Amino acid sequence: MQNAESAIGSSLPGTASFALTYRPEPRVDFLVREESSVIKNLATTKVTIRAKLFNKNNVIIILIMFQIGDNDIHIFDTFWNYHMEGGNGSLVFELMSKQEDIAFHLYGDSKIIEQSMLMGNVFKNFFKASIKKIENLPHWSVEQFEKEKEELCRTYPTTEDLWEAIK
Repeated sequence: MQNAESAIGSSLPGTASFALTYRPEPRVDFLVREESSVIKNLATTKVTIRAKLFNKNNVIIILIMFQIGDNDIHIFDTFWNYHMEGGNGSLVFELMSKQEDIAFHLYGDSKIIEQSMLMGNVFKNFFKASIKKIENLPHWSVEQFEKEKEELCRTYPTTEDLWEAIK
């Protein structure tokens, strides 16, 4: 988890990622970098989460977005590549198809976890189906993934546009 914590700690407030963590068993968690003052105001709020699979030229892009609270400024996006660098994509997808819950860890100004939220994993079947689709496609490169992701982001240029696209 050290590398993920280091990466999210050096990120700008308002950004999020997912990470393979060990607490103590391997699992996938969401990491959010936000200002400490904002995190304090999110203490008793809900998390709304959405996902969609995009097949762009036989490159699968999984977009998982979540909103903390009811404010549009607290919408975060994460793009998932089964063939990500480091080769952990298949493990990450497999874990998401099995783990019972999803954790959201909010890192503040101190760059340590200041708050965590836990919800049931509503995406187990989504990831099982995604793995089956991916297994029937040829392998794609990280460069191909990034190209298709950029095209997707041109189609939906704002976070709010993406959020609406995956309703």
